[in-house]
Amino acid sequence: MKPTEYPHVNPLENVHIMSLLDRLESAKKVLEQTEDIEETIVKLNNLEYFLRRFGTLKELANHMLFIEKKMYLLKEYLTVTEAADYLTLSPSLVYKLTSKHELPIYKPNGKIIYIRRDDLNRWIAKNRVLSQDEIDEYANTHMEKVLKGIIKHKDLK
Repeated sequence: MKPTEYPHVNPLENVHIMSLLDRLESAKKVLEQTEDIEETIVKLNNLEYFLRRFGTLKELANHMLFIEKKMYLLKEYLTVTEAADYLTLSPSLVYKLTSKHELPIYKPNGKIIYIRRDDLNRWIAKNRVLSQDEIDEYANTHMEKVLKGIIKHKDLK
């Protein structure tokens, strides 16, 4: 549309309207980017939170490595190194336990040893040490049986 087509509209006002439309178009583009900016702000806030919690990027990175190392806890089958870490034993002791057949192993490719986490838990549980209360209870129960046996034995004579 040309300014001459609308004689009642001032050509300067047309320029002003065109400028305003251009600025509105620019504002629209900025608003469309707002979601990206908001997402970036959220990420920066999260990073700031972690930096406050851990002090430095190095400490944060070390924490992330620690978490990564512990991710094996979600696995059903563990390597010897992971099993050793899980049991807080040395890998050589875990190898010794597997060679003595105290821990069942799996060797799907004939070389790498895998151990089921459930088998490790069973191994831990079978090496249970009784508490003092359990020992006392067992001793009392055993003595009651022995005394009943002695009394019955005397009655039979």
